[in-house]
Amino acid sequence: MDCVEDSMAEAQGEKVATQQAAPAPAAPEPAAPRRTLSAVAALLVGLAVGAGVGVVAGGTLLAAWRSGALESQKHDEALSDFVESSPALAHTIDALVVNPAGSDGLRFLMASMVVEVDRQGTLDQLQRRDAEVREALLRTLGSKTVPELANVANRDTLKAELRNALLSVLDRGDVRRIHLPQFVIQ
Repeated sequence: MDCVEDSMAEAQGEKVATQQAAPAPAAPEPAAPRRTLSAVAALLVGLAVGAGVGVVAGGTLLAAWRSGALESQKHDEALSDFVESSPALAHTIDALVVNPAGSDGLRFLMASMVVEVDRQGTLDQLQRRDAEVREALLRTLGSKTVPELANVANRDTLKAELRNALLSVLDRGDVRRIHLPQFVIQ
């Protein structure tokens, strides 16, 4: 029996020793998770504010870049000595429709023009005499055949003829340039 008691005592002793050796569980510190949570929240708020500012500022810069405003500022500063300071004065003539020569009314040209002039007086004159201007342009365009109008190599010659037709209508002033933003042969 002594053996049994000794074994029980040893088992209890080990149990007691194990209970004494095991440290008591420490209470979790509530401040550590709170600090981590508030640091993450502050980081997220900072990122959100930074992204918002970036979108607004970046969008404005992107829009300026895509419209060419940033490039034109550089070029304007560099070329200010060589370029006139006044903006181009232009008159738009829309919806010119004419049957080209030799088409027997089966083909037509639809065009619009932008006429750049030298001064405000010339621009006013073009606007006042719009019917005469259109008639002179239609007469010039109607005298051309479809192959002549369709050939892009003839475009500068055609613009020179249109300029001369406009100058014949004007009393004074000069036509600097003619642009053909719409030129469709059907």
